[in-house]
Amino acid sequence: MKVEHSQNNRIVQKQTENSAAVERQQRTQENERAERLTNRDQASLSERARLLSKARLNLQEVSDVRTERVAALREQIQAGTYQIPVEQLASIFVKGLRT
Repeated sequence: MKVEHSQNNRIVQKQTENSAAVERQQRTQENERAERLTNRDQASLSERARLLSKARLNLQEVSDVRTERVAALREQIQAGTYQIPVEQLASIFVKGLRT
């Protein structure tokens, strides 16, 4: 009696085809998953926004207090020579009332 392996060969071939199909499907799913991860929302700043951001950072580094001006006013007050700018002060109050 002669035993042919053709039936075994067909089974092995079918298993190989099936495993190849499963591997292709897994790779496709992994690619789709990776594509979804890379397609997340993104934001970018215009050149103008970058410049404004840089200017804001530089402005934060600058002191709000003008130490020379404060020292000069302090000396005037201590010497009794400081004069209150009444007209300038009044115009500031009037502007504040209008807004």
